[in-house]
Amino acid sequence: MKITGGTVLSLKPGDAPVVRDVFIEGDRLADHAGGETIDASGCYVMPGLVQTHIHLVQTIFRGLAEELSLLEWLRDRIWPLEAAHDERSFRATARLGLLDLLTTGTTTILDMGTTHGGEVIGEELVASGIRARFGQAMMDGGDGVPASLRETTGDSLHKSARLVMKWNEAADGRIGYAYAPRFALSCTRELLEAVAALAKMNDLLIHTHSNEDPTERAAIEAFTGRSPIAYLVETGIASDHTVAAHGVHIDDAELVEVRQSRMSVTHCPTSNLKLGAGIADVRRLVGSRVIVGLGADGAACNNRLDGFEEARMASLLARNLHGQGTLTAEGALLMATREGARALRLDAEIGTLEVGKRGDIVVLDPERLGGGGAPATRIVFGGGGRGVRDVLVDGTLLVRDGIPMTLDAADVRAKGSEAQAVLLKRAALA
Repeated sequence: MKITGGTVLSLKPGDAPVVRDVFIEGDRLADHAGGETIDASGCYVMPGLVQTHIHLVQTIFRGLAEELSLLEWLRDRIWPLEAAHDERSFRATARLGLLDLLTTGTTTILDMGTTHGGEVIGEELVASGIRARFGQAMMDGGDGVPASLRETTGDSLHKSARLVMKWNEAADGRIGYAYAPRFALSCTRELLEAVAALAKMNDLLIHTHSNEDPTERAAIEAFTGRSPIAYLVETGIASDHTVAAHGVHIDDAELVEVRQSRMSVTHCPTSNLKLGAGIADVRRLVGSRVIVGLGADGAACNNRLDGFEEARMASLLARNLHGQGTLTAEGALLMATREGARALRLDAEIGTLEVGKRGDIVVLDPERLGGGGAPATRIVFGGGGRGVRDVLVDGTLLVRDGIPMTLDAADVRAKGSEAQAVLLKRAALA
């Protein structure tokens, strides 16, 4: 396959945007290739976005948990809704989220589910063609957790073990598993210590939440007697295998521990603003050599899953904290691609357009973008998601001329609406 005539933003260090052809042989970028030609004349060609914190199970909760702070949002709305999920609603929510992600240019995600339904999520990830690391949430404790979500420690570990065996390295390695202890308030120390050991033994990621909200932070300190990051270090969870969502409220001592443990952080700017949790200081994190990726979080606390919008918001917030030039448009794109790949330990495979890497590519039509200027500026501040024309993963077209190839958009949206109405009644929240 050849993608011809586009302005290529490889995002490889030292590379400037340049008009050239991109070649894909099989599932990887190559020096030359034959086969189908995609004419990208006048378009931008760049790596697919990597979102390092997503909740597909919450997509059909969009608009159902408004004007709440984090802990009441979880206890009063999100957990009861998650508990009410069945196979039909899991499929509907996963497909709706994947439709949003793919059509706005995200090609790789790190997803956290709830304490059931992992098999269905795995099936939908495979069928969609997206690249993903995913995990069924682990919760063996916590105040306000519905009985049907609460697990025993042994059961939680057993369920994850079965999912690892079935789904890790599925679809020729496109899908992988990540242990997903939800956060310190919903997991026992025994569970966290076991997950830390298993992740190291199996060389798998750990996906969790930490330091999101002042109330959550205070509750963890009261529960554990430690700061949130110190507790993750003490239990072994904090490591170079770990991606922690949010990192909004990290004190100076914790920042040292984050750096020393080599854990990564996902910046979720829109989610944090919408829940009133605060603003993560990404300049401070990056300046301490912490890998920072970007994520939309879930549609229940963002309402959108557009990774380009997160890049835009990250740049705007950083410059309002520290001034112009703090996080440029180019820097925000790097955070949404190359740095996300580093966080997922996939940077040898994705995140930049280089010969030998996977053919995960987005083609953007500048005519659909607002404004002008340099390519990165036009993409980040001109509404990059609406400019998405073509999306490829492993060299396979998943979106062509804006039309999803693996999902029927009208059917997905209709079934999402139906499933939401039924779910609300089943959760007794209608």
